[in-house]
Amino acid sequence: MKSIAIVTDSIYKSNRPHYVGDIIRKNLYEVFKDKIQVRNYFLDQLQEGETVSEDIVLVMAGSRAIKIKDHVPNPDFIFVAKRTFLKRGVYPLFSLPQNTDVLVVNDDIETVLDSVSSLYHIGVKHVNLIPFESHKDYHHIQYAVSPSEMELIPEYIENTFDLGSRVLDIPTMLLIMSTLEIKDKVTQQNLYDYYQKVFSDNEIITENYSNLLTRTEELDYLLDLSHDAIVLTDTSGRILVHNRKFNEIFNITRPVIDETLHELIPEIPLRDCYPQDFHDDLVVFKKKYLNLEKKNLVHFNRELRMYFSFQEVTHIKKLEQNLTQKLRKKGQIAKYTFDDILTDSSEVFQIIEKSKKIAQTDLTVLITGESGTGKEVLAQAIHNSSRRKNQPFIAINGAAIPDNLLESELFGYVSGSFTGALKGGKKGLFELANNGTVFLDEIGDMPNHLQSKLLRVLQERQITPIGSDQIIEIDVRVIAATHKNPQEMIATGSFRTDLFYRLNVFPIELPPLRNRKKDIPLLLEAFTGGKYRFEPESLEKLTQYSWPGNIRELFNIAQYIATIEERDRVDLASLPGYIRLAEDLPPAKAPLSLTRLIEEIVPLQEALTVLKSIATLNRIKKTAGRKHLGEFVQKQGLSLSENSLKKILLTLADHELILIKKGRSGSFITKKGEEFLQNNH
Repeated sequence: MKSIAIVTDSIYKSNRPHYVGDIIRKNLYEVFKDKIQVRNYFLDQLQEGETVSEDIVLVMAGSRAIKIKDHVPNPDFIFVAKRTFLKRGVYPLFSLPQNTDVLVVNDDIETVLDSVSSLYHIGVKHVNLIPFESHKDYHHIQYAVSPSEMELIPEYIENTFDLGSRVLDIPTMLLIMSTLEIKDKVTQQNLYDYYQKVFSDNEIITENYSNLLTRTEELDYLLDLSHDAIVLTDTSGRILVHNRKFNEIFNITRPVIDETLHELIPEIPLRDCYPQDFHDDLVVFKKKYLNLEKKNLVHFNRELRMYFSFQEVTHIKKLEQNLTQKLRKKGQIAKYTFDDILTDSSEVFQIIEKSKKIAQTDLTVLITGESGTGKEVLAQAIHNSSRRKNQPFIAINGAAIPDNLLESELFGYVSGSFTGALKGGKKGLFELANNGTVFLDEIGDMPNHLQSKLLRVLQERQITPIGSDQIIEIDVRVIAATHKNPQEMIATGSFRTDLFYRLNVFPIELPPLRNRKKDIPLLLEAFTGGKYRFEPESLEKLTQYSWPGNIRELFNIAQYIATIEERDRVDLASLPGYIRLAEDLPPAKAPLSLTRLIEEIVPLQEALTVLKSIATLNRIKKTAGRKHLGEFVQKQGLSLSENSLKKILLTLADHELILIKKGRSGSFITKKGEEFLQNNH
């Protein structure tokens, strides 16, 4: 503990109520608290040869420094205390009229002059300060001030002001703090509070210190906001700065500034970390798993510091959970459960029961079925019935994202990996879905080069962002879906065989709505909120309809009815026109709505000619690229412009009659397309 001596003139003055030694003593303890011990000495009591051995000796005037010099081992530590006034004592003076004479009274001329000088320096310049001399007459002066020596003011002066006892000024406090090397945060805060109450002769020093202290306080506050334990040391490991989290993680309950880090935490071989940097290094402290990052910092090319950051692995888990919550807010969450799948179909019941069992594993699932049969609803139900239900569910539609963006969306990228990349890089959806489920919808539309990267994810559970050589371990469950026939895609070369067998661990084929006619009334009631009574003829029409759009189309019809029908019953007039017209088409042909839909876009005979040409080219092992196909169609007596041919091909593909493969391979007829041809020969 540091010690300070206060030297004043006489022990007899110590009995006075505002004894200067007591005031200074209180000032010191107000700032330094239990960091110091203070002792009072009196010049008239010191014996010859007696030594004042405290670390600092404070005297109130330069003349006293000379008198005490022979009693101090090192005169360099004799400081003349500069004193100032409390703000609350001086403020009343500023209300006095301009050029008013004000008598300044104290016990001797030296302290009077010192008080006058202090008042002028702190801005009391609008009045005339008159130093008090005991032998003079001051009847002409109406105002007098004194620093708690009010009994010395002549009784004939009417208006008196008690300035309060003078206190140590800020530069003196800073000098003591620096000399004694007391620089802890509590003392700094105490000094800042003390500064708020007093005037200072040197406002530049005081203001600079205040700004520095405020900035230090702000930086400390920022450090303490961190969830990581942060430590700054010198090259030997001596602790210079640390935050509150450091104390929490390492169970520290005492001040450790200036202690050596590797000695403070011997459980971790930190000394081995000093020569080099470390990133994401796993260390263990008393059963706590910590992620360590360490960097060497160079100041002005010469002064080295070492930065350490320790992050609890449990906190990283919490960050992932927070990310999950954010994903929930963005809609990246599974909303549906098995209870949301409405059915009276024994086939669908069997699918649900099997899916509940597979949900308890992490096996990859491949869901096939026509568009609109509820593949994503089933995927969400599987996720919500699994151990991953509180983790992200991220759905990716391979057909909805352009090929040039799909890779970066799936796997992410590092900064500067391509033109337009975000400065800090971007995490891919696989990484964001870590610990959760990725639903790959329309997997059949994924380009071949991405299929190979996806195969690595399924085999190794690893991803590599674009532009990076860093492999990231992930823990995700993959549920894939496609409305196309996987075997046909493999046959045409648009889908990798090895990827298919890796995805097809647990295959589920959802039946089309036309095969679950019992479910149509049940679903209609649910979609319309049970507000309507369906007349027998309308219900029969809806159950006999082929529903190429499946449940999605049924939902749209229900919304149509709920919007236009003001009655509480639904008859044939309540149904859309194309549903009512379906009965006029020959039953032997392909599904009436499909033929009708094609006719609404392109001439049916032209579409049939193109489809038959594709089938022929496929059969004789010739490519059915657009150019070759156009020439072949022309030989059949049909001349089509390039735009017309393109429109027909897209229409056939949209209705799943053909597959269009990228490149020169061209188009391939599907099983559904062959059936369509047979029904329209």
